[in-house]
Amino acid sequence: MPTLWRDKRFWVTVLLALMALLIGIQHNRAVQLGASNPFAEAVMALVAPVQSAIRSTGRFLSDFGYGLIHGRRLSEENRNLREQLEATHAEQIAQEELRQENERLRKLLNFAQSSRGRPLVARVLAIEPSAYFHTLIVGRGQADGVRQRMVAVTDRGLVGVVYLVTRHTAHVLLLTDPNASVGARVQRAESRAVGVCRGRGEETLILTFLSKDADVRPGDVVITSGLGGVFPAGIPIGTVVEVLEQRQAGMREALVKPFVDAMQVEEVLLYRGEAVSE
Repeated sequence: MPTLWRDKRFWVTVLLALMALLIGIQHNRAVQLGASNPFAEAVMALVAPVQSAIRSTGRFLSDFGYGLIHGRRLSEENRNLREQLEATHAEQIAQEELRQENERLRKLLNFAQSSRGRPLVARVLAIEPSAYFHTLIVGRGQADGVRQRMVAVTDRGLVGVVYLVTRHTAHVLLLTDPNASVGARVQRAESRAVGVCRGRGEETLILTFLSKDADVRPGDVVITSGLGGVFPAGIPIGTVVEVLEQRQAGMREALVKPFVDAMQVEEVLLYRGEAVSE
């Protein structure tokens, strides 16, 4: 027993028990009187930050899980919408291409109905503006009734003449080819000057063999004259952009810009034999 009284742990235990008893008595009195409990408030002050951290962590984990699940769904929806948009855009492009093709064919049909003969519509398969030949290859041939020296035109004007035919294709020599030439006339009533349009291997043609006093001016429209027996008269060729003087030969010449840009041609009309003198 004397050893117990000298043991410090014993007294510490007794002290803590007394403190607990006093705190309990104080708590009971505070409850009976309706007063606040300092001990409970102290405990709450210590516990509140921990509870707040736990709630914040819970909300973060909840939001993270929501974002993970719904973010994946939103990403999938976004991909589906993008694919639908791309499909719609592709469909619009295809519809616009069909609209432009219908417009071109409508113009060709109107031109064909106002022209002599019964032309064939031929789709351009290839364009070959090489250093030696300027040609088009079209998807009509002997099986369709295409023959050499048939004339190729669009609704804008003259394209060239057929010089080679296979069973299912035809090669058209373009006006811009250095080997191409066509009888030409200035359409203006006050002029009606006659000459020959030749290809130069460039974007412009040369209107040559004009008389030295030929009335030719920039802006004049040039058409086929019908002379020579290949090209019917009245097909538009192009517009005079410059008048040249050739004093040595005593002739005038002019540069003509064709109405038809062969690089943009997608369909042509080929005139059958009854529209062209063989």
